[in-house]
Amino acid sequence: MPWDQNPEQSNGNYSEDEQKGKQKSREEGGEAGGKREQEKDEEIEKEMEDEQEVKSERENEKQKQYPKTRLVSKSLMDTLWAKFKLNKCPTIQESLSLSFEFDMTHKQISQWFHKKRKKYNKEMSKRKHKKKHMR
Repeated sequence: MPWDQNPEQSNGNYSEDEQKGKQKSREEGGEAGGKREQEKDEEIEKEMEDEQEVKSERENEKQKQYPKTRLVSKSLMDTLWAKFKLNKCPTIQESLSLSFEFDMTHKQISQWFHKKRKKYNKEMSKRKHKKKHMR
């Protein structure tokens, strides 16, 4: 027997009847194993479908809590843009007066200005970059 062969795998230790019995059990186990694999695959697919359903439910809940488009009056947007054009970074007092005027929190006003400044600076840096490369 070669040194790397497992003694249980060799045929020399078992009689012919025992070898046939083992071979038969392996063949039967192979069929049952195939069924088991199919069942496992079906279970995995079912779990994946359940996870996808849970994810879609969570997304629906998030959309209900935080609508993507917030309805803001046209006059409010015009006023905020006018203030932004005059002063990109308003003082605390100015933002507090705007929040009082439009029934918004100070944080909402500050965030709006912050987002617009960020967007504005990004756009300006793109324009500068284009001008440099055109020369």
